[in-house]
Amino acid sequence: MTYKSAIRLLLLLFAGASVVFLVVQQVRDKNASASATSAVEVAAASDPAQSARTGGGQKVLAYYFYTTVRCPTCRKIEAFTDEALKLGFPEALRSGLLEWHPVNVQLPENRHFINDYQLFTKSLVIVRVRDGKRLEWKNLEKVWELTGNKQAFLSYVQDEVREYLRRG
Repeated sequence: MTYKSAIRLLLLLFAGASVVFLVVQQVRDKNASASATSAVEVAAASDPAQSARTGGGQKVLAYYFYTTVRCPTCRKIEAFTDEALKLGFPEALRSGLLEWHPVNVQLPENRHFINDYQLFTKSLVIVRVRDGKRLEWKNLEKVWELTGNKQAFLSYVQDEVREYLRRG
């Protein structure tokens, strides 16, 4: 066996092992996300007193999904969302009818959210749950377009959240 043949064989073995590893990782992640319900959504169903305060266990969750490394625009989306929710829905936040959760999807315990909500970038997602089960969800994709117009951003987020709260 020549030197070039040996190198070629090693590279092919490495590439094959890499593909197998990636496939196994994808299957494991998919199985974990299929069986996993987020801890926040489970908690929504596990507190009877909270269920009584929030209309029989129904609530709206607002998630901002981010990664460890964040650009100024990503931080602005989180800050504007925080402001929109606190200004627009102080009572719903206090009562637990609305919950606000910034979530780092790079942490192992949060990776399932990537598949759960079909994430491909940092995202603001609102979810309507009842008794810990997701009824519907929406990725508020326009937040990226509106970061240059704070008032339009706040209005957009508040309108979308208000619609989800109204459906309850």
